[in-house]
Amino acid sequence: MTAFAREVSEINRRRLRVLAPLMACVHLAHVILFWIPAALRPTLAPNVVRWRDGLVAAHGAMVPVALLMAWIVYRTRSERIVRWVGPCSAALYLVHGALCTGLDQLVSANMTAYIGYCFGIAVVMVLRPRVSVIAYAIGAATLVTAVMLLQESAGARGSNLPSSGTLTVVGIVFSWLLYLARRREFVQRLTIDRQREELAQLNAGLELRVRDQVAEIVTRAGEVERLNAQLHAQVRARSDELSLALARLAKHRESDGTLERGAVLAGRFTIGEVIGEGGMGSVYSGVDRTTGGRVAIKVIRATSALQIDTLRRFIREAGAAASVSHPAVVSMLHVDVSDDGLLFQVQELVEGDTLTRRLRAAWPAGDAARLISILCDALAAAHAHGVVHRDVKPDNIMLTGVAPGLKLLDFGIAKLYDEVSRIDEGSTRTGLILGTPAYMAPEQVGGTSEVSDRADVYAVGVIFYRLLAGRFPFDARTPKEMMMRQLTATPPDVRVAQPSVPETLALAIARCLHKEPASRPPAQVLAAELRAWSDAHGARALETISREEPSAGDVSLPMTPEATAQGKRSTPQ
Repeated sequence: MTAFAREVSEINRRRLRVLAPLMACVHLAHVILFWIPAALRPTLAPNVVRWRDGLVAAHGAMVPVALLMAWIVYRTRSERIVRWVGPCSAALYLVHGALCTGLDQLVSANMTAYIGYCFGIAVVMVLRPRVSVIAYAIGAATLVTAVMLLQESAGARGSNLPSSGTLTVVGIVFSWLLYLARRREFVQRLTIDRQREELAQLNAGLELRVRDQVAEIVTRAGEVERLNAQLHAQVRARSDELSLALARLAKHRESDGTLERGAVLAGRFTIGEVIGEGGMGSVYSGVDRTTGGRVAIKVIRATSALQIDTLRRFIREAGAAASVSHPAVVSMLHVDVSDDGLLFQVQELVEGDTLTRRLRAAWPAGDAARLISILCDALAAAHAHGVVHRDVKPDNIMLTGVAPGLKLLDFGIAKLYDEVSRIDEGSTRTGLILGTPAYMAPEQVGGTSEVSDRADVYAVGVIFYRLLAGRFPFDARTPKEMMMRQLTATPPDVRVAQPSVPETLALAIARCLHKEPASRPPAQVLAAELRAWSDAHGARALETISREEPSAGDVSLPMTPEATAQGKRSTPQ
């Protein structure tokens, strides 16, 4: 049943709920009005007696019919019955009007009763054109039969029969006009409702866009203000100056470098509680007295010439992170040496869970694609500044409850493009492998100096595979075996482990895990593809995903404890 047909049925139903009980009363009143008492019968002409008895019978028969219609429209729930109760009622009353008009022929040749019924049915009931033709045809046939049987005058019959046809045609036309008017009104109402809904959606979209733009403007303004207050642009220049003094500082320090709570570094950063410790130093929470913001302070003290490699990496992390400005990259705020020779970095303090803590099970495809798109966007920003991270892994990805939903941490072994292929004494020598075996690209495992930005894309592919399949692409019992499989084994299709993974995402992972770096897509291209796929499939915002299963008090550490397991980095990052 179409929407308009259901509306027509409901209109007829509502009207019959009022009219059916009322018509039962009207019929009962006619029975009482035309009833002939026994004492009055001898005084009336025979044709009058027949006329009044016929009307009593006709109206008496309609009393239970009207009550039945009232019961149907009040009690039934069947759409089919409700749909036909209106047309059936119209046909019954046209037949009733024809019979009453036929009975009137016994005393008068007028057609007044049928005229009233014809126009009354057209106004009261909404009839489809075909149904109205059938109902009025039944009424006309009944009228012609009644006139032929009950009208004794041939002249009266000759004048009434043409009128029967005229009344029927006029009734049908009137019913059609009212039906078409009702249909036009329905269409207009639907159009208005649709336009109102479209306007509401447009307004909601505009409000959302305005809200997003206002939020972006506020965020940008806050970022500019913080950057101006913290002199962020001077960090890399300062780190270059500090690298020249490292050797001298390493020879003169003997204390353990522990800081007391409340101490102030560089006249600006107030030390708080220890939030992480490693073999080469510690990480403290703190407050930037210039901006009032919370920060993480990573400190290290050179006590041996053997630690110069680590110190250089420490300085390079500050320089690399400071060169990248992106909302998904942890911000490096300051790097300096205190008055007593303590080397320290200051980073923004990020609250949330590491991705490692969210890898208990496979992720939904949309959530995984959203996370990887934002991670690739952050890496693309680093690559655009000539920085290769070289240790992209879940431990270095922090999920946060604020946009964009993650922070990329730890640029401790990051390299600038122009330095990757050059032997840097004391830092990266030929044959020295830096990274985490499960996420290392083949060129990293092979110890080649030509490690480009596509090494980060390979690590992204491993993370993407693990998110969707709930496991690593390669199985290995030892780090050495893992590195050999990274170097020689063909990456499996993620759909072998998880058949429900969409083909588009499976192909993206396969491209990322290609053995040849040049065959892997740039991070920027992969970010755009996955962002478009996520938007098209209605994936949730990453900050919404990150707020699920919150871990109370879980605060990111810009420096993790020293890793001592085989195959892990052994630096105070």
